Amino acid sequence: MRSMIVAVLSLLMGAALLAQQPVATGTPAPPIKATVSKPPTPPWEPEGTPIVPDDGGPPRVYFAHGYDKDTPNLVGLDDRLSIHVQNFGTLLKQANGNCKAIVLFIEGMPLKGDKAESCDTVNGHVRYRLLRDKTDDDAWHLLLGSPHGYAHTVDVSVGSDTQFAIPSSATFNFEVIPAVQFRIYIGLIALALAVLIHLCRTTSLVRSGTHPVPNERPYSLSLFQMTFWFFLVIAAYVFMWLINDELDTITDSVLGLIGIGAATALGAALIDKNKTAPMPDEPGGKSEGFLNDVLSDPTGISLHRFQMFVWTLVLGVIFIGSVYKNLEMPEFSATLLGLMGISSGTYLGFKVPEKQGSDTPPGATNPSPEPEPTEKPA
Repeated sequence: MRSMIVAVLSLLMGAALLAQQPVATGTPAPPIKATVSKPPTPPWEPEGTPIVPDDGGPPRVYFAHGYDKDTPNLVGLDDRLSIHVQNFGTLLKQANGNCKAIVLFIEGMPLKGDKAESCDTVNGHVRYRLLRDKTDDDAWHLLLGSPHGYAHTVDVSVGSDTQFAIPSSATFNFEVIPAVQFRIYIGLIALALAVLIHLCRTTSLVRSGTHPVPNERPYSLSLFQMTFWFFLVIAAYVFMWLINDELDTITDSVLGLIGIGAATALGAALIDKNKTAPMPDEPGGKSEGFLNDVLSDPTGISLHRFQMFVWTLVLGVIFIGSVYKNLEMPEFSATLLGLMGISSGTYLGFKVPEKQGSDTPPGATNPSPEPEPTEKPA
């Protein structure tokens, strides 16, 4: 009995000792640190940006800027524009709480297709990305057309609808032509024009005939017209791509002009191919100068050639003026295209007599056919 009591007491004492020893739990857990949330980073603003607190009055635009840190007041196409509005909450309420319903106005013209990217209701800012939309073509034509420099100052405002803009004292410099890209473009076009003129003078690029020396063959009016439109369209296409960042700029009427020029050149080549080849000791026609070649036929300067040459130059001037004024290729009417087609058709029609005249050597007459011998009566 005693031994049993001793055994029970020993067991209880051992359990008490084990309960006093710490239990091994591996690596102790690190102490929990209290996390402090950082305030959100405010949007970038140019140095010296004015801060105008709300006063409970009507909304008013007081500042606008871009996001280029070197030139924050210069904004162009595809750039972002931030507009600061006093009493912005009132403007947002007028737009039924829809940020994208706030309309951008530049020079008093609403840009309905350019929707707001975001609104900062705390600071009263609304941000846009300037993108050219077809719904605003008339406004963009006035903003981008007839540039007198790389950039010009414009007024900017916003409104809750397309009818009325809120009062504004903000302006920014609108970049019409990127300076660096334009200088590169001018250099490339000047180089291309110099190469084209050199090829026209030294090769048979715009010449036709059978003279053995290519650069002594007479200039061809139809090949000149085709080359003229090719260079103008290429130059205008690259120019508008650099300025507007658009690729679909060739209009149907311009495509028609290119087709008229190509068809005229093809028709003239087919007519020339049917001409009688010169004798081996005759070198063929020789150039007498550009203007004399394109305006003259075997009898001298001809009206149909002069007409085609003048109309080509007139439409070319209209084409260049339209690209400069509106930064888009012109849409020629069907009447003008028909006039150009009639001029080219007249040129090809008169080229057939030129072919017949060129087949006969100068000073020679077509011999009369010899009479057939008749049998004498027996």
